[in-house]
Amino acid sequence: MRSILAIFLTLFFVTACSKDQRISRKIDGDWKATVFMGSNLDPDEEIRFTFNKDRNGEGTGTMVYTDWGMDEVYGVKYFIKNDYLTMIVDQDAVVFTINDITRKKITLTDNYGDATILEKD
Repeated sequence: MRSILAIFLTLFFVTACSKDQRISRKIDGDWKATVFMGSNLDPDEEIRFTFNKDRNGEGTGTMVYTDWGMDEVYGVKYFIKNDYLTMIVDQDAVVFTINDITRKKITLTDNYGDATILEKD
């Protein structure tokens, strides 16, 4: 009985880790927000993210917010674990649920239920 439990736990951890690794590989790169925290962006606004994978499920990058041609650049640290993306932007943490991720599009929901959609740049 113990060996069955050990096998089950091992498979669970391997599956969870490999899913985080797949998400981590897909998120790596440059992304543009089309919807950000439930709001469509104004024509003069732009939000871009660059994710650089450091280790499996962790990385750093930048967020560039452009409004009327003026850029604000923020450092980003992120963690991926069990279908959650935690981003620390300028010392503020936001936790997103990863609803769907492909090589070209990421659909996220924050803890208020607001959607964020990122498309590959």
